[in-house]
Amino acid sequence: MFKNPFKKNSEKSLEIKQDWASYFTRVDDKPASIRLNLGLNDLAPIEKYEHRVWFSVQLLDPDNNGFTTREEFPTICKIEDDISEALEKKGAIAAGALKTNGTFDVYFYTSATIDIAEMAATVMQNHPNYRYATDTKVDTNWSDYFDFLYPAEFEYQTILNQRVLTNLDKEGDNPAIERPVDHWLYFQTEADRNAFITTIEKLGYKILSQEKIDRNINSFQLNISKVSDVNWNTINDNVWELITLTKENNGVYDGWGCPIAK
Repeated sequence: MFKNPFKKNSEKSLEIKQDWASYFTRVDDKPASIRLNLGLNDLAPIEKYEHRVWFSVQLLDPDNNGFTTREEFPTICKIEDDISEALEKKGAIAAGALKTNGTFDVYFYTSATIDIAEMAATVMQNHPNYRYATDTKVDTNWSDYFDFLYPAEFEYQTILNQRVLTNLDKEGDNPAIERPVDHWLYFQTEADRNAFITTIEKLGYKILSQEKIDRNINSFQLNISKVSDVNWNTINDNVWELITLTKENNGVYDGWGCPIAK
């Protein structure tokens, strides 16, 4: 599973931040799970790495959502490790992976044309029961990474929400216990911020602070709070609602936090 997510270019060392994350979405109206290296966002498109390589394997026994079952998961991981190792030996950079509709796909970018069909045929000799497919194309702008694998705004915030929840869990937090949950937001003008405040006060939010900070845009800061639990669904519902309302008032949402409750 992307044991060595990138290989150093023989011409120039590539320092690639490893910031792997997963999120759920829909592809062709089917449930989908995408895993990708968010760290590539700051570098891509990478010069000379203009060849997108794709490998897809068809699951033998997908679950009702089209994902891997617990029983088949180790085999799919082994297939991913094998094809990834073969590609990385050729200097390929792992971009992401997709599970949906009974298939598992991996995406890489390379600086040279790779015969992925021949490589896959060699790898899959050890997995003769599986059907697979391969493809390569020139993707100079890394459109498959940015326009397909990369999360949209709401999915990206879901990733950030999960990271906060994971940190809370490591500290022994009980997500069912209600406590004040703080949110930070920024607006273009004071009028935008005031309009937003009028709306969210009706939803039970308390205003903690309002400041004007030294920045070129969105300089009108707002810190608000509301008592709630921090279960997965509660947090996502509240955050998505705030993102929507913030956008309607020319602002940006900038995350949340809360005290640990045990």
